[in-house]
Amino acid sequence: MTTTEPSPAVHALPPLGVARERFLSGRPVPEWVPEEVLAAWRRARFFGVPHDLGEPSAAPPRPADSPLLGAARPVLERIAPALGPGPSVLLLTDARLRVLWTSGVAPGLPPCPGLSEQEVGHNSAALALRDRRRAEVHGPEHFLDVWQDVSAVSVPVLAPKSGHALGTLTVACRLCGGRPPHPQAALAEAAATAVEAELLARAGRPEQLLLDAYLRAARGEDRAVAALDGRNRLLSAAAERLASEEVLRALERTAVTARYSDPPPTPTLPEDAGCTARIEVVRQDGAVLGIVAVLESRTETPPRPRPRALPALTGSSLPWRYAVERAADLARSPEPMLLTGERGTGKTALARELLGRSPVKVVDAAEAGSLEVGSLEVGSLEAGSLEGDLARWAARGPLLLRHAERLTQPAVAVLNSLLDAHPDARLLITHTPGTPPGPCLQRLLDKLAARSVTLPPLRERAEDIRELLTALAPRPAPGSPPLTWTLDAVRALEQHPWPGNVTELAHVVQALAEHRRASGPIRRAELPDTVREGPAVRPLSPMEHAERATILETLHRHGGNKSRAAAALGIGRATLYRKLREYEG
Repeated sequence: MTTTEPSPAVHALPPLGVARERFLSGRPVPEWVPEEVLAAWRRARFFGVPHDLGEPSAAPPRPADSPLLGAARPVLERIAPALGPGPSVLLLTDARLRVLWTSGVAPGLPPCPGLSEQEVGHNSAALALRDRRRAEVHGPEHFLDVWQDVSAVSVPVLAPKSGHALGTLTVACRLCGGRPPHPQAALAEAAATAVEAELLARAGRPEQLLLDAYLRAARGEDRAVAALDGRNRLLSAAAERLASEEVLRALERTAVTARYSDPPPTPTLPEDAGCTARIEVVRQDGAVLGIVAVLESRTETPPRPRPRALPALTGSSLPWRYAVERAADLARSPEPMLLTGERGTGKTALARELLGRSPVKVVDAAEAGSLEVGSLEVGSLEAGSLEGDLARWAARGPLLLRHAERLTQPAVAVLNSLLDAHPDARLLITHTPGTPPGPCLQRLLDKLAARSVTLPPLRERAEDIRELLTALAPRPAPGSPPLTWTLDAVRALEQHPWPGNVTELAHVVQALAEHRRASGPIRRAELPDTVREGPAVRPLSPMEHAERATILETLHRHGGNKSRAAAALGIGRATLYRKLREYEG
């Protein structure tokens, strides 16, 4: 059973064993048997799992090495000695519940190739993977005879960025009839956390090494440098001006070929490339990650003018600077452009800065879902007349369309028709990805893909937060000092995931400036609870973020007293403890 709430079956293990025998013999089971346990037994019988399943005649084969096993093996080999001298087993499975690694021995725990319910019936690993949280199964709750004297606790292992379940970690030992948590639950959670940390470190290391090599080569503002790994490109502004698409494709082929040839090949550029390339191969542990190419012009042609600066946009990090420079470069030609990114990343602010001081018609689809331009509205008039009105607006001045994801299907159809008839319309569209787009919206996104810019979320440019704090702080009253921050407070702000991005940070700064009573720099203790307490132990959904913030705020209001906080929230104290364990580890 899950450890978030005490299982009634745990306190009645001997009677539960009798109830299991009645179930196996086809007799009625008592009404007090927990419904989730009875449902698990029924599933095992439906899957055809034999309750007297024995040990395999030979050691079951293990799946081939996987990224999860590669990251987990060194971690688990360090943790395995903590199992102690007693009979217990530490076990790793993948997302299909195939056993990848085991350590330790325990009576009644035969080696098995997998822990899916279709193979072995009810068990803690299958339960943890399904519910995406720590789970326990004790003794007679299992369907198999050989596990009647076994207690097991399992914790899901989640991908550090996407939050997808990659597998499970399980600790199994002799039957313990006490209350949850399992005596080795802390070990299982610590092992899962350590594996996730190793996965995160491995996921970001190649990209970081390639980025470091790019930054070393890109010293100097006008140096033409390109970093490529066959999947991604990172180009300086000078490289964008100098390198054609054919040159970049040739460099990408070189990056892929370099993985299989030593010494690395010399890039073969098109005859009319107009530049030469000197490459550096970026390696990690002997494996080629990609290349960094320094481009030099063959002729002394006057350089293309650099995109105009956008001083009102704060941030000097590489992801932000790259997105802004690309948007400014695209804005030089009067064609439609798409700005996409998470909510609050600054799409509208960038759009207004790109459009400058010229009169702009702004249409916000979030207000109604339809398109209103002048006196016309999609749905009330024929599409042809609306297209004409849109075209007249595009001829007079630029049109900014916000929240394209909120448009109705008729409105998107009209936009597609407009762009088919007027491909040079001065139209700037913002889009926040979320739910899968409909066919009309997908066609619009595909049409603008070549002229789209994705703004990075704030968590990917945390180094910009110090600059943003200064830019977002309200102007101090005459005679008052400006808003300042302690180093500890800034570190907490930089570690927060900011699901609402810059907009959320702006609200926090505004609220602190308006309501704080103390003087001097803002300290960590003055920050909102969710920011002060640090990030959650796993990626949270927007609803979970809101719930976590409410719980922490209520705890803070009641001085940390969990009983009073639970009463104020209208939930049981056990539920409050469970949610705190889920969010805070």
